[in-house]
Amino acid sequence: MEKPLVSVIMPVYNTKLWVWEAIESILRQTLSNFEFIIVDDCSTDGSYEICQKYAQQDKRIRLYRNEKNEGVAYTKNKLIQFCTTDYLASQDSDDVSSEYRLYEEYTFLKNHPDYAVVWGNNIIIDENGNTIGHRMYRDDIEKVIFKWSPVSHPSTMMRKTFFEKVGWYAKIHYVEDYDLWIRFYNAWYKIKNLDQDLLQYRIRKGQTKSKYLKQVLKNTIQLQKHYRKQWVQMSFWDTLYFLGECLLYLLPSCIIFFFFKKITYKPL
Repeated sequence: MEKPLVSVIMPVYNTKLWVWEAIESILRQTLSNFEFIIVDDCSTDGSYEICQKYAQQDKRIRLYRNEKNEGVAYTKNKLIQFCTTDYLASQDSDDVSSEYRLYEEYTFLKNHPDYAVVWGNNIIIDENGNTIGHRMYRDDIEKVIFKWSPVSHPSTMMRKTFFEKVGWYAKIHYVEDYDLWIRFYNAWYKIKNLDQDLLQYRIRKGQTKSKYLKQVLKNTIQLQKHYRKQWVQMSFWDTLYFLGECLLYLLPSCIIFFFFKKITYKPL
């Protein structure tokens, strides 16, 4: 086999109904010279067995399994330790990457060595794959970094060397990606939204964003409090938004999720 250009990393936990589609979306990429590293976090629904079948059929897949359920941050750090390239493409086990995603992201980073992270916009789909919305991102992250996570983590490709410099994923439940992007921002690393629809992001029952929404919001508020003590760049609007989050936390989860979708998901 040729030396891979890109390392695709995918943590898996109980996504039997969708993991096959996530794997297929990577295997049909137009940039085919990659290594596909999968770590199963002790799934109990048959997800691991599905991954095994694909690993037996395609030598680009390297499959591992945690001895016990360790959580997302631990599993992602473990995945990155297995990578042999400097280009790390994240893939969630219930999402679907566009067939040209790896090519577009790798080409940009290869041609722009001063950039640390790239990503794309998301088409929002439901459990059955029906399109329900569209989420677009922006490059001027200083305007949103203290409000919400400015990067589509499931569609990112980043340089391993830059990642190691800012530190690994912290064990902050549900907001480990947001914390990572704040550290990238604090290090003044250049990042880029390619402004292309590169991922179908799935909203489903049982996933972190819907099942533990209040805890996600609580941890987001705590993370912002932590960084507020370190930086003085927060604007009046940042502070106002932060107070709004604190008030929103007092509401039922269904109302929180309603506002979240209204703010972030737009019709196509």
